[in-house]
Amino acid sequence: MKIWFISDTHNEHLRLQVPEVDIVIHCGDESTDGDATKNEPEARRFFDWYSELNVPTKVFVPGNHSTAVEQGLIRAEEYPDIRFLVHESMHWNSLHLFGSPYTPRFHDWAYMKKRKQLDHVWQAVPDDVDILITHTPPKGVLDLTHDKATKELIQVGCMALRHHVEQRIKPQIHAFGHLHDEKGISNYGIFTRGATQFINCSCCNLAAKLTNNGFVIEL
Repeated sequence: MKIWFISDTHNEHLRLQVPEVDIVIHCGDESTDGDATKNEPEARRFFDWYSELNVPTKVFVPGNHSTAVEQGLIRAEEYPDIRFLVHESMHWNSLHLFGSPYTPRFHDWAYMKKRKQLDHVWQAVPDDVDILITHTPPKGVLDLTHDKATKELIQVGCMALRHHVEQRIKPQIHAFGHLHDEKGISNYGIFTRGATQFINCSCCNLAAKLTNNGFVIEL
């Protein structure tokens, strides 16, 4: 089984090279505009393209830029060929997948929670998940950026998510995006810790230019 993991395509999806795979999983931020009304046409262009991909199974988990989805301007029922996962599970072949869009609050984007609320959010993830798909990375895993004030490197992933992943869920794969490559920082990549393969599959860099094509993983 070949799985293509992508994320943070930010309106650059037409530049992706589509591999021959059994399933594609998008970890959020298909579009860019923070205003839901302006975001809607961007997102619809993506979903029209995504629906037509020659891939048997297509999964989508929203991100903080998925404002039209969060506001209900785009509904999953409109795209029956795409499986939307908004803090919920699905089973594919013998694998249990769980997808969640929530990220630690940063300004006023979509699907954001205060950090102190996120432990409760992640408690809903079942113990037996094989592939965990979140928009946010866990704290300390492919989650670097520069502090805007001090310019120092900081890790901005979710500590509560890391705790649940490492101590309880222990999935085979944890895929995410949200944190991009930027000058002097490479977040795009694969990191293995314990039984889990962590994948930051952000396709665009911080300037929203497509620089990566995601990862194909064979299970």
